[in-house]
Amino acid sequence: MQVKRMFLLISLVLLAAACSTHKPMPAVDYVDIDRFMGDWYVIANIPTFIEKDAFNPVETYERDPDGTIATTFTFNQGSLDGPVKVYQPRGYIKDTVSNAVWGMQFVWPIKADYRIVYLDENYQQTIIGRNSRDYVWVMARSPNISDADYTALVSRVNALGYDLGELKKAVHLLPKALIQRSTKLPQISYSAITLGSVDEVNIYGGKLNVASNGSLIGQQSLSQDQRRQLKDILNNLDLTSIETLEIPSKRHQFDGAKLATLVIKSGGISYSSRTFDDDNPPSELRALVTFLQAQQTDHRLELMAP
Repeated sequence: MQVKRMFLLISLVLLAAACSTHKPMPAVDYVDIDRFMGDWYVIANIPTFIEKDAFNPVETYERDPDGTIATTFTFNQGSLDGPVKVYQPRGYIKDTVSNAVWGMQFVWPIKADYRIVYLDENYQQTIIGRNSRDYVWVMARSPNISDADYTALVSRVNALGYDLGELKKAVHLLPKALIQRSTKLPQISYSAITLGSVDEVNIYGGKLNVASNGSLIGQQSLSQDQRRQLKDILNNLDLTSIETLEIPSKRHQFDGAKLATLVIKSGGISYSSRTFDDDNPPSELRALVTFLQAQQTDHRLELMAP
């Protein structure tokens, strides 16, 4: 009941602001909806009342079969490690020619004005605005952007007619903590190379692919148990340290050794390990490598089964 009241209050606030008279705010010419889906980190905003004490704000979009946009907005309330709050409004594409003007519904039948007024060509940065110039969201695929990019985005917000005195910069956690609070698994790529052989394990979008010498030998969706196990492993891994981890041993391919590399992509940033021996990874990566190798072995056994 309390959640419903909150949704109703949010909707009424947004609707009341939308009733004020302002010069129309143009949206972008076209949005490829499928490319736009996924995680967007709020970099700065003029916050609604529920966001005024929000840390680590992330908006996630997922297109449902009926064409509506399942939206999940998560943040920590009050501090970087405060209680996690989750809101799940639904987006309705109102302009199906551009896909850039939506109605965002927290409670039926109210659909608040929501328009994509800036989107870079690589779909890495965006600005969400409203005709009423009351609220705005500057978002990016990564929780951290350069000062130059931030200044350019703020200039765009100013040009749209917003009061920059109301704009607040969001505070985000480091990549390790972002994985801990994310509802989605990062993209993981593991490869092991020896003379005449390349083995690969890839995890993307909750799906596992196992390949050998460029040929797919297994594919499946991760089970809930596998997801939990993988999430627990990732929770203990500091992504920012992967590139500098000490390599415990260094053999060579001509000795028959398998040389492995690991790449994890999270929040639009790729974190790559240095090359290490497949059977002797850095201690910090051992649990993850063991998990990936187990999936690889299972699929090889299935392939060999009569």
